[in-house]
Amino acid sequence: MSRFDEEQTLVQASIRSLPGWQERAVVAEPALPVLASPSWRGVDGSPWRVSDTASGETLFVKLMDPDAVFYIDVACAFEAAQRASDLGIGPRVLKADIASGMLVMEDLDKGWRVGTLDRLLDTAIVDKILAARQRFQDGPPLPRTASVFDEIERFHADAIAACAVLPSDAGWLLAELQLAAEAMRPVAAKAVPIHGDGNISNVLISDAGEVRLVDWDRAANADPLEDLGSFLVEAFDEMPEARDAFSRMTGGFDERAFNRAWLYGIADDLRWGLIGALVAAKSSRDTHEFYKFASWRFLRCRMALREPRFGQALRRV
Repeated sequence: MSRFDEEQTLVQASIRSLPGWQERAVVAEPALPVLASPSWRGVDGSPWRVSDTASGETLFVKLMDPDAVFYIDVACAFEAAQRASDLGIGPRVLKADIASGMLVMEDLDKGWRVGTLDRLLDTAIVDKILAARQRFQDGPPLPRTASVFDEIERFHADAIAACAVLPSDAGWLLAELQLAAEAMRPVAAKAVPIHGDGNISNVLISDAGEVRLVDWDRAANADPLEDLGSFLVEAFDEMPEARDAFSRMTGGFDERAFNRAWLYGIADDLRWGLIGALVAAKSSRDTHEFYKFASWRFLRCRMALREPRFGQALRRV
């Protein structure tokens, strides 16, 4: 039996264990085309859509891939997804099976679309996304605490050990962000639960303008400005728009806090570059352009570090 058939059988059997689904005739099919680059959508796990062949009712299933366990704490990710479900800021979770790595959720399909940059031209959408992130931060601590600066140290060491392909200036990128870590450590805010991934494809937006946060794989306790920074660098190419969103979110413009958020966003680029390079080196899946995604994140990190603003920000955190 192929891996595809094994996963399909597992997913269908799991759905039939849900209350009200035991006697239904169901079929599981891949939910979306998988493309690692330039996004990371659908590569942490296999996405499935399960349909009731009689009623047409559907559920969405994410089956975590073994390749992802080195950078994803599945138990923490599933707990975060459940919390988001309970808060109404994420899809409703019907089942979270840590042992099999399977997360079963409501299927936000018709009337919903994956977030794209053009939708972020609407400031109301941006503010709803930021409000959802902030609401999650008000909860109790998660099982995992992780700083982006600690993770880039770990992933860089892991990449060296795995003989992963890294850009020639990877050591310089790390050294520059070590300066940022040293500068920001004394002023870091108290760690709170964060979504941890600013990728716009991790937001679902309805035709009516509602938002739901998805893919809680990077959720952890961290400085709330880390969460904000990872979103700002993804959402805005230009500083004025990023500053405006920051000001609306925080109730005013604090230059030092904004600089910290911006530096966190740069570090997040390096983190994802290292993750992409590591998966490219270690994964048995050869149909994904993991390193192409990594190269894009390395490039964006490099461009930010070479800006004069990087040194200016370091002096005012």
